[in-house]
Amino acid sequence: MSEPRLYPGTGPDQRTHFTPYGAFEVPADLRQLHGRFDVEATARRIRNFRYAEEWIMLTLGGWLATIPEVPVKTGLGKIVWESAQAADALGKRLPELRCGRASVSASESPNQGFAALVQAVAEPERPDLTIEKLAGMFDVLKPHLLAVYERTARETDPIADAPTVEILEDVVRRTRRHLAWADAVLERLCDTDGKRERRRRRAAELRAQLEACGGVTGALRDESAPPQ
Repeated sequence: MSEPRLYPGTGPDQRTHFTPYGAFEVPADLRQLHGRFDVEATARRIRNFRYAEEWIMLTLGGWLATIPEVPVKTGLGKIVWESAQAADALGKRLPELRCGRASVSASESPNQGFAALVQAVAEPERPDLTIEKLAGMFDVLKPHLLAVYERTARETDPIADAPTVEILEDVVRRTRRHLAWADAVLERLCDTDGKRERRRRRAAELRAQLEACGGVTGALRDESAPPQ
């Protein structure tokens, strides 16, 4: 008879010494299955989020040619790239949510009102409207997206939808940095009462439009309501 086969770690000189442990000693996973959104609802949100990030990328990229302040140009350049990265990551998540391979490029507005809102945010073109450009994007649209992303990551299924949570947490981290940068820039640009009023008026107009259309998911009231 042939000699018994030795498997890795079974030979006298291959044994690994370790301290035995019981299953009860493994840290418990405190996450719970089931979240607020099913697969279809999550996929719809991802398409809505991708629509917003695509428009942010396109809008900021277009503004680079019309903003005269060089420090603003250089700061926006990285935000354009990171918005493109966010849209790409969201698109790659869609096929994993039973949407088909072609869905990587899918995006949709929740309604005509939100489509009109992003058009309104992108509307300023003249070189002397940098305050209006930044106020609409960074005082209204991106803070709204940040709040919705955070709530979605918090309320979706933390186990079955963990990839979405990871994507949104990364986008949230970058968005917080974008908002801090923009606030510092706007503080420098708005150095008179008249300019500060321009910022306030622009934000108020777009905020009213945002509330009327229901935001990026079309359900702003639900997003603002306390969790059940």
